Amino acid sequence: MKFQDRTYFTPDDLHDAINRNAPDEIFLVPLTAALLAADVGDAQEACITLAVHADPIVRGNALLGFGHLARRFRCLDERRVKPLLEAGLRDADDNVRILAKSASDEICQFLHWTIAGHIYG
Repeated sequence: MKFQDRTYFTPDDLHDAINRNAPDEIFLVPLTAALLAADVGDAQEACITLAVHADPIVRGNALLGFGHLARRFRCLDERRVKPLLEAGLRDADDNVRILAKSASDEICQFLHWTIAGHIYG
């Protein structure tokens, strides 16, 4: 079963999906984790790991995942997440920048962070 087809997952399921790095699965891992996680910690760690992935679709989705987590849980580790969002806003890939902007909008709304390079709205 692909990770994105799950309705529930364990931390081991999440780690296994990241380690498989399967092209037909990995791009949805951060979004599935962010939207379904029972705990912010596991999903945040997955998004942190995948926010620096070589594939821009995976990177962008991981950054977008931070926005979902901010909305769902109202907390993220600012020290670790903020630099990833700021890097995403400067990414060479247009899609990554767009998704970083979207995530930054949600984080500004729900967590009230100031993110370098981000203009809310």
